[in-house]
Amino acid sequence: AEVPVADFKVKGGYLFADSKNRGFWNPDTNNFEPRIGFAYRVSNHTVLRGGVGVYAVPFNITGTNQPGFSQSTSIVPTLNAGLTFVANLSNPFPDGVATPPGNKDGLGTFLGRGVTYFPLDVRNPMSTRFEFGAQHELRGWLLQASYVGNRGSDLTVSSNILNAIPRKYLSTSTERDQTTIDFLSANVTNPFANLIPGQGLNGTTTGRSQLLRPFPQFTSISTVRFDGSSRYHSLQAKVEKRLSHGFSFLMSYTLSKLMEKASFLNEQDTEYEERLNGADRRQRVVFSSIFEIPFGRGRKFGTGWNRGVDAVLGGWQISGIVQFQSGGPLNFDDNYLFRGDRNSVVIPASERTVDRWFKTGGFETANGKQLGSNYRTAPRQFPGVETQGLNLWDLSVIKAFSITEKTRLQFRTELINAFNHAQFSDPSRSATNSAFGKITSQSNLPRNIQLALRLVF
Repeated sequence: AEVPVADFKVKGGYLFADSKNRGFWNPDTNNFEPRIGFAYRVSNHTVLRGGVGVYAVPFNITGTNQPGFSQSTSIVPTLNAGLTFVANLSNPFPDGVATPPGNKDGLGTFLGRGVTYFPLDVRNPMSTRFEFGAQHELRGWLLQASYVGNRGSDLTVSSNILNAIPRKYLSTSTERDQTTIDFLSANVTNPFANLIPGQGLNGTTTGRSQLLRPFPQFTSISTVRFDGSSRYHSLQAKVEKRLSHGFSFLMSYTLSKLMEKASFLNEQDTEYEERLNGADRRQRVVFSSIFEIPFGRGRKFGTGWNRGVDAVLGGWQISGIVQFQSGGPLNFDDNYLFRGDRNSVVIPASERTVDRWFKTGGFETANGKQLGSNYRTAPRQFPGVETQGLNLWDLSVIKAFSITEKTRLQFRTELINAFNHAQFSDPSRSATNSAFGKITSQSNLPRNIQLALRLVF
């Protein structure tokens, strides 16, 4: 639709539901989710397993979009910096509460603001998972190794391309282009002044960049696409000893890589940036075990101990969960200016400190030299620059006291983060920040010791 504004016309505006168009969107009926698996016994101790499955994520969790029917009213307590007050707790809205206009403004609804819409034809994100592996039993121990993969398709991705400043107006210089910055940020006469209902874009001037947008009557237009993708490949291994004779053990190891095409370097882009997903963790090892020390009544040694000796030396149990994990990729989301070898930014893990997590020498840190109004070409990630890895030990010690044949008292000591290992937050990646390349906060809790009594009867 066309909306006349000043001496020219711009196209675009909200269309509201009516008796002929009652739904939010046309649902995707492609929910075909086939799955197939197999298991083959090679011998009494060895089994091969595998399978493929397709899973759909129904597009039914997006909130209702109600422009015009959802209206907030701000509390304005004073108009003269506190000399007098026009609003108070007993009368917070002296001018009344704004009434939602509904659809009476038609195509003029929310002009001058940022708007959001969803395409009528949506697609369900799909996940195809596949696995092939072998299991072998060896004297009570289970050994397992598998290849596990996942292919994500039709992923929902946010996009602002509809109202992005055309690429031809952006600078492609590798240095700060002040001419382009001044051109786009300059204030010019606003053709929408006093013509747009409600708030936004009513001033006598506005930035030139706003008028260069395809739909200058809106500050932004957010929507979604349904063609993002991801791929995950992993080697997963496990060694397990089930509980017997007071001992159990489980060790799992994962070597993996998770890539995605589900983001854009620039809002003008139509092709996705290919990068490591933020959840990518190259290696992960987990150990867990329970060990009943074989001394005391009812155990291998000390069955005949008297109550006094058993109360001190018998009935002990130790257990724990230990996790080691690689760090994840760090994204540099600012349009940074970097001069140098991208492979030289990483610092070996053994040399990293909270004051120097990666090398910053190749970055421009001066405020007045930062890129602006640029079409970005530099990727978000640097090879090997990642978050801190995980090193977490959770341990427990249990002492059991026999009161009667059927009644026992347990005293439990649980140590969460037993060795008080600090897990740090991500370092600053803003080149103009004084903490650039440094870590300034901790993200986990210090050691937590829990004591408990448990009566079993």
